[in-house]
Amino acid sequence: MKLSLTTFITALCCCSAYAQGPVQRNIRLDFIKGDSTRLSFNEEFNLIEDSCSQVYRYAHLNIQEKKFTGSFKDVSRADQKLLITQGTYSADGLKEGPFIINYLNGNPQAKGNFKNGLFDGKWEIFYDTGKPLMTFEANGADIKIIDVWDDKGIKTVNNGNGTYRADMPPYMYWKGKLLNGRPDGKWKAKKVADDTDLSSEIFKNGTFQKGNTSISEYTDKSRIVLISPTFFPFVSAEYLLISRVPCDGDFVKQKNVVNASYSGGINSFSDHIGEVVASYLNTVDLKSYDEQLVLEGEITEQGSIAKLKEINPFNISISQGVINKLHTLPRLKPATVDGKPVKQGFSITLRIHNGMYSFNYRFLPVQP
Repeated sequence: MKLSLTTFITALCCCSAYAQGPVQRNIRLDFIKGDSTRLSFNEEFNLIEDSCSQVYRYAHLNIQEKKFTGSFKDVSRADQKLLITQGTYSADGLKEGPFIINYLNGNPQAKGNFKNGLFDGKWEIFYDTGKPLMTFEANGADIKIIDVWDDKGIKTVNNGNGTYRADMPPYMYWKGKLLNGRPDGKWKAKKVADDTDLSSEIFKNGTFQKGNTSISEYTDKSRIVLISPTFFPFVSAEYLLISRVPCDGDFVKQKNVVNASYSGGINSFSDHIGEVVASYLNTVDLKSYDEQLVLEGEITEQGSIAKLKEINPFNISISQGVINKLHTLPRLKPATVDGKPVKQGFSITLRIHNGMYSFNYRFLPVQP
């Protein structure tokens, strides 16, 4: 029988976001016998209409728990003799045993085993040209990088020593030096969009010492993952997500939107607001007021707060005094859309009661 995914979409993926709003999609599961099914995926292994799929997955699918079990294989829709992925999932839906992983052109992408859903033993990874990309050894979450080559065939990591970049798609990556296959010295986490720093970690002789974010320091454990669990595209199939773009391609893919931020962290920015507001309101007699002041403005492409105006005026003098002080706040990192700085709305609410006041603020949604 065939089961329509029309009512299955929301349960699986919260519906994809489209530039022009959600639409009815004709994505179907073909059940062959029992829990044996055929699914249609695009090149990113997201579910898509059969008419424009590139990969068929033949697998056992537990719909209630939304997980694959037992053996499976992914083949090219255009040539079903062309194997893309083959392996096994445990009864708990975890990758188990040897896996064959190829590119869509049929060239080998990787050789290796999984155990309880994690990399296990020695792995070899290749570029789509067939040239070697990396070798590593794994024992559960413990990963040791052995060799790495760039796309020109030049070795950047030799026998565990060299400079390595650990991608954490889609937004960030870690980069630093390896010693005997493990991080050593100072490593930095950076945004993919503009290479700005996010955090850093210090290692000594391959042992983690401490890490720092814009907000705090930590010493419990490293946050670095040398090989992302989603390194291979086929892993995306496990999430049963609907592709953002339907076959007709009328909808634009969701943009990468990053909200404005402060280099010292959100708590530090709140402290700055408290300081500048206090420097004015502490000079005003507030005992006769029981009011709420709402101000709205924008964070410019340069990160400055501008164009603040009162939404519910109750005292022009107090409103203007607060606005003048807020304009002296330090600059933020502006919001970005696909890496390009954009304006973002900003709102702050002050509540005045019995001579006391409190405030809260928020960054308004970025308009892509």
